[in-house]
Amino acid sequence: MLDAQTVLNRDELTGLRQMKLYREFLGVTQAQLAAELRTTTTSVSRWESGITPISLMTMAHLCKLVTARMQEEISRLFSELQPKLAISRYTALVGHPQAGFTRDRDGNLYLGSVFIDPGYREHVLYLRVEDRKWYGLDQHRNATGVDAEFLRKVIES
Repeated sequence: MLDAQTVLNRDELTGLRQMKLYREFLGVTQAQLAAELRTTTTSVSRWESGITPISLMTMAHLCKLVTARMQEEISRLFSELQPKLAISRYTALVGHPQAGFTRDRDGNLYLGSVFIDPGYREHVLYLRVEDRKWYGLDQHRNATGVDAEFLRKVIES
């Protein structure tokens, strides 16, 4: 189960593991990522294999790409759910994603988070690496898939 205590602890992933997970999340090849980062495929391969360290500037650029994709995905999810919610406040729910890694006590790895109604842990959504689905914490601090019912409860709280 996911709870606020464990999911908010940062996972200890190496830079090269983060790089590969980010690239896989973006759904691009090493060559495509190299073009986006204005570098060579060899450099990306070396970063992912740990031969060459990833610069902080390169990792920051990669995080921006991941954050932008997360924003697209959460916006798409909320667009799909909006007709089921029948609320006008829905657009205020989307916050700014953060591309950081967390792990729950069952070992599930989460790529990032989106804060909705910032300041309340119950209103943080996490993107799980394994299935690329969004999860939130319910009122009992258990992981639950983000659907219209979950968002309705968030809005009503």
